[in-house]
Amino acid sequence: MAQKSIRKRALLGCTVLLALTLFANASDHLQQEPLIQESSHFEVTAKDGSQDVDTFKDNTNAQDKIEHGKQLYLEAMQLLESSNIKIEDRVFTLQQSSLARSFLSDELQKQKGILPTALRLVTQGVMSFFKPTSTSSSTTTPKANSPLEKENEGNQDPADGANTKVTVRRHRDPVIAKAIDLLRTAGYDFENDDALWTLANILFHGQYKSRRDFDQSFDLYATLADRSGNATAQQMIGFMYSTGLGSVVERDEAKAILYTSFAAWANNTAAELTMGYKYMLGIGTKKSCDDSVFYYKRAADKAHDTYLSGPPLGRTMPPIKVRLTDSNGGTYGAGASGSGAPSSNALASDIKDFIQYHQYIAEGDSLKARAAQYLLGVLFYTGNAKTTTIPRDYQKAGKYLRRVADAFFNAKMTTEKAILEAREQRRDEADDAGVAAALLGKMYWRGEGYAADELQALNWFKKGALLGNPVALNGLGTMYAKGTAGLSVDFTRATQYFKMAADQNYPDAQVNMGLIYVQDPKHYSKALHYFEEASKSQNFQAIYRLGEMYYYGLGVPKHCERAAGYFKYVAERGDWDEPLFHDAHQAYQAGDIEYAAVGYLQAAERGFEIGQSNFAWIVDRALDAIAESVLVSLGTPSKLLEMALVYWTRSANQGDVDARVKMGDYYFTGIGAEVDFKKATACYQVAAEVELSAMAMWNLGWMHENGVGAAKDFHLAKQWYDMSLTTNPGALLPVSLSLAKLNARYIWNYLTGGDTGADSGSFWSINGKAPSSSSASSSSKSSKDGAENSAQGGDKQAPDGAADGQDGTAAGSTGSSSGSRKNWDLDEIGENGIENWKSQQQAGPGDADGEYDENDPLNHHHHQRQQRQRAQQGDREDEDVVLLEEEDLVEGMVIIGLCMVIGYLMYVRQFRFGQQGQQQNADQNDNNNNNQPPVQGLPGDPNAPGRFAYYAAGG
Repeated sequence: MAQKSIRKRALLGCTVLLALTLFANASDHLQQEPLIQESSHFEVTAKDGSQDVDTFKDNTNAQDKIEHGKQLYLEAMQLLESSNIKIEDRVFTLQQSSLARSFLSDELQKQKGILPTALRLVTQGVMSFFKPTSTSSSTTTPKANSPLEKENEGNQDPADGANTKVTVRRHRDPVIAKAIDLLRTAGYDFENDDALWTLANILFHGQYKSRRDFDQSFDLYATLADRSGNATAQQMIGFMYSTGLGSVVERDEAKAILYTSFAAWANNTAAELTMGYKYMLGIGTKKSCDDSVFYYKRAADKAHDTYLSGPPLGRTMPPIKVRLTDSNGGTYGAGASGSGAPSSNALASDIKDFIQYHQYIAEGDSLKARAAQYLLGVLFYTGNAKTTTIPRDYQKAGKYLRRVADAFFNAKMTTEKAILEAREQRRDEADDAGVAAALLGKMYWRGEGYAADELQALNWFKKGALLGNPVALNGLGTMYAKGTAGLSVDFTRATQYFKMAADQNYPDAQVNMGLIYVQDPKHYSKALHYFEEASKSQNFQAIYRLGEMYYYGLGVPKHCERAAGYFKYVAERGDWDEPLFHDAHQAYQAGDIEYAAVGYLQAAERGFEIGQSNFAWIVDRALDAIAESVLVSLGTPSKLLEMALVYWTRSANQGDVDARVKMGDYYFTGIGAEVDFKKATACYQVAAEVELSAMAMWNLGWMHENGVGAAKDFHLAKQWYDMSLTTNPGALLPVSLSLAKLNARYIWNYLTGGDTGADSGSFWSINGKAPSSSSASSSSKSSKDGAENSAQGGDKQAPDGAADGQDGTAAGSTGSSSGSRKNWDLDEIGENGIENWKSQQQAGPGDADGEYDENDPLNHHHHQRQQRQRAQQGDREDEDVVLLEEEDLVEGMVIIGLCMVIGYLMYVRQFRFGQQGQQQNADQNDNNNNNQPPVQGLPGDPNAPGRFAYYAAGG
């Protein structure tokens, strides 16, 4: 009974629990039912036409996302601006040679002793041993959703897999590191394009002392280009595909053309220049002049509009672009490049002394002081002397020019008659005062150094016009044409002033005359004439107008190549908004070779010849220690050398003769390409015959002498050696030694019956005549075509009309203007003054008492006296030439005799010692040679028969 009672109670308890559970579930269901019905009702009403909540929420979230991204971007920019590290600050390693002695020699110059240097190096070595391996914290993070690895630790996208990991270095400065984190978050998580662009530039250029990272910058540019179609990002992607920079991507011209084309169509100037250059030469695409001129014209139109948007008389032209090779006097050193003419940029080292000297002289009140004031005023106003950069300073220019003008226009010259009489009596002072007055008029009108004042400008222009200065005449005519300074518009008087200035070959006035005539189709020929005359001085506006006339066929047949060349010059010269060259040059001077190389490489891809030459020069300078060079971050050593050859080629195709010789050197030695003596010969042939390079002539002489890459011919070798000396008299020593060696070899081969080459006349009768043998000079066209193939097989000769660089003469505008020019060319005034001063410094000091010296370069009269002296010495120089030729022949014969005696003594000495040791080493020689006969005539075997014959005759 007890067991049954227990069972009933247990069954009853289970039943009660089950009932309670069912009741509780039913209660919950009843409470949720109204909510479900309400939700269902809401969905029905939504379908009936009310606002979609999901869409509303999405729009609200997207707007909040955009606003939050902007806030993060602004916060990041505030952090960057508040940091002590500025945007232009970078971390770089000075490029050093791998040889210890080179490093020690640099250090000894600073430490003044080997002991302090050794102690410092040992201390640095010990400290570096105990120093942590990385100065910046690194975080291992997985691959993010975006193309760029996220920097924050712990962010992993499972879709990319857990095995994809990268190491990202954080900036050592916490403020910059936080700003970079905010930019990354704003760019990727909140899709802020400005944040992506800023971060990409920081990593690409190494701004704010960040570590340069081409991989991450490429991902950022790619994300921005794909997401928003940003034209500048597309241009950067195209640049990296075209160059393979940093080995981030393989070089792919097809993708480069694709991205760059999209950027160019979006009005990106850098992309337009790149596409214009690629179509001009057929790089990565089919050569097409029509496409080239299309892109170049778009870029030139923008540059011309920028020029006209400036102050009256046009914007001041950007600073000149510096060619790095000019700092050494040329690619091959002073006096060795081209025909041997020294580079004018070598004057840059003398500018500081030049200015200090003339500032000291200018403090006086003599004629010499006035001339120094005039020259300093012009130099400080222009800011350069054609090829030598000088800091532009309008304040100093105004001070010096005002002293020159006030000294001439004194209180007595209150009337036009008085000014004209003083002009006739003091011609030299009047010319200087005319330039000073004209420049003061420009400065007052344009607000340069003085507050803009049209009335003051008109006053100074009138004074300069009375002295016949063309700059003042052109300024006065422009005022009448515009009706400024209270003048009524008077085109008749304006044209008269323009004509008077144009007759003195002033380019701006010639352009104004051309603009007047181009309005009437009947006078297109006159307009063309004025534009061509002005373009001879590389006048910016004249070259643009010539491009338009050849592009549209205004008075001349349409000429695509010429138009493209003119527009190329204008687009490259008018780069006011592009600090690429300036930043690269500043970095190079500071020792940041990597940054400079990247900047010049960007300019090179856009077709700038100076950029191509500078990049190739930087790589060429690193040849001795390329494996340890800081440039290795840009690519492998072999790839860098290939790139150097490519850009030497492109520079050569735009007129750089030394680049053509460099091409030959690379092919000859197998740098950046396989050894190819035929291509080397073709490069030297073009540089010698077409571009008149003395070094290329010497190279051809050596190749014909030794039969390397060309037919062995002593006659042609001598002709090329003679041509080298005729072209560059500074090559007297190397050419004389080469001729002595060649003569000795010729005599030996002649006596022994050896090969001396084709019989092209008497060997010693050749005297600097151009080679005519077909074995030496095939047609210039075929040689040139062979020399102009790039290492990539895509570079061809630029068509006629292509400008050869920003400082070169524009296509179709070479030659000198007719008639003598007066003192209107401000750059020429400065350059001549510097050159004359340098000549005086080399000649020696002048009068010690400091009195006026008529031989001083600032005196205007000594030039005429020098010309008369040269004319009187002309006949005597002709007689000296004949005597020098006879003396050279005698000296040559003496050198040949000495070489033959020395060679004979060497032969006797080697033969004697060989006989003495032959018996002692007979057994040993037999064992070593395994009873094999010795090789005949090898230089390393002193006992071999014919060794001297091998040495003298070159084998």
